[in-house]
Amino acid sequence: MFRILVIATLILTVLPVAANDCEAAPAPYKASYSLTRKGKPAGFMRVILERKSIDTFSYRMDTRVKWGIVSPSVLQSSDFTWGDGIVLPARFQSIQKISFYKRSEFVDFNWKSMKATGRKKRADFELDIQPGMQDKLSIYLLLARMLCNGEKTFDTDVVSGPVVKPYSYRFLANEQLDTKLGLLQTIHLRRGTLDSEKQTDLWHAEETRYLPVKLVYRNKGDVTTMELNEISFSNDSDKFGYNPDVKHTLVTNHEHH
Repeated sequence: MFRILVIATLILTVLPVAANDCEAAPAPYKASYSLTRKGKPAGFMRVILERKSIDTFSYRMDTRVKWGIVSPSVLQSSDFTWGDGIVLPARFQSIQKISFYKRSEFVDFNWKSMKATGRKKRADFELDIQPGMQDKLSIYLLLARMLCNGEKTFDTDVVSGPVVKPYSYRFLANEQLDTKLGLLQTIHLRRGTLDSEKQTDLWHAEETRYLPVKLVYRNKGDVTTMELNEISFSNDSDKFGYNPDVKHTLVTNHEHH
């Protein structure tokens, strides 16, 4: 069942950006997704991106799966800094639970020593890192910025536990998608080749600031889908010296034809 939860790594970490300003800092937001597996309801995911200071952010993702009598969950977080359009991950954490079983992982990034240290499966590790490397959530901040800038392919390296993995996304098509938010023009991307065992398709929309509105994850014929139910964005809080008039934009479910 944990393979269902890897979806949480691939969702909702995409950076919401201000209109016509692809280098702007992320806008705090909240979002919820519904999860289906084999065409049946199978859980939900809630996402929160918060601004902690002028240049530091915290992203949290809570995924709850319900499949028969099994109810696994995953809680992931990514703390990062933002400056001049650059995302620098600071700490990634993940806790997965199923019944009485618990699996945890964390990674700390030290950009002065160019080392990443962490622990996974009760084993400590240390890796050399290079500028541009991301954690399993912050990578999608770069993905959103790429889409905002009009780029349609993306390659980078991601620290995944004690190893560094290459992540590649390829453009498939511009598609009109009938979503829970209405008809949207979307950008369809894919990670993984047609002959690979694991494959992820994502649909991103400008109306949701390039946050994905749908994701389909395939693993050896097992298909899981996540769809955006609602999302709300806010401007920066005045406690960090920004515009005190905090405005909100809300996109929710509605009937459409």
